[in-house]
Amino acid sequence: MRVGTYLGIPLKVNPLFFMLLLGAAAFGLLLEVLLLFAIVFWHETAHILTAKALGLDVTEVELLPFGGVARLEALLQTNPGLEWKVAIVGPLSNLLLIGLVYGANLYYSLPSEWYEFIVLTSGGMCLFNLLPALPLDGGRVLRSILVKRRGFREATELAALVGQGLAALMILWGVYTLYLGYTGGAVFIALGVFVFTAARSERKNAIYILMRYLTHKKTEIRLKRVMPLHQLVATTESSVGEVVGRFQPPAYHIVWIMDLDGAILGFVSELELINALFAGGTQIKVGTLVRNKI
Repeated sequence: MRVGTYLGIPLKVNPLFFMLLLGAAAFGLLLEVLLLFAIVFWHETAHILTAKALGLDVTEVELLPFGGVARLEALLQTNPGLEWKVAIVGPLSNLLLIGLVYGANLYYSLPSEWYEFIVLTSGGMCLFNLLPALPLDGGRVLRSILVKRRGFREATELAALVGQGLAALMILWGVYTLYLGYTGGAVFIALGVFVFTAARSERKNAIYILMRYLTHKKTEIRLKRVMPLHQLVATTESSVGEVVGRFQPPAYHIVWIMDLDGAILGFVSELELINALFAGGTQIKVGTLVRNKI
């Protein structure tokens, strides 16, 4: 549900967020919840300002029951050099907030309960987002590292699997603590379910993001005119899908093709692979695409 704009960006509120506010008000925790979301906004604002400074588009900001999310242009995920910068400023902003509150407390003696709440909440948000699990900030940093060795699709798969594994551990821990009689275990269960479903969504959307990136590549080459080059080697029996899955955005790729005896036959450019992908699908053998023979 759209409720307005924030920094010129559409602001949406998940309907469950209103239910959370009503529940908090019923238990006398409305001020705490509002302060929590102020801290969330601080975190998301850091992402937004960094993205804008890097010339990226922010499509919308949404308040969720367990936090907030600033949705950036999809092609950010395929540029590891930018993704980790946008991701890491979120946790760093929480550390900055703790420092500012600590400094303010030295001079103005803030109410102890609010001081502790801000420090603990901001610190917890920082640590939670540093977990190396998609879709958290730490997971995005992990993917930006893995992309350089594994390619975008495999890097997303691995980071999302880590996210689902950690989410499962959070759910199990929540169930265990509830069994021991600690009601706070429900928070771990809720966070675990949220991370698990979001990580599954990241895995599902990876191929669509990659396809959008590939269709955008022709325009990008015309605009930039000069790009970094990355080279790969594949056999004649390798499929287009296998090769494209190893691409390491935002570089341009040249794929050297060799026969099963190891002799180099020629090369195929990235644009030729993209054209083949959309014309015939992922199962085309790259050996049939060699036009630039040696």
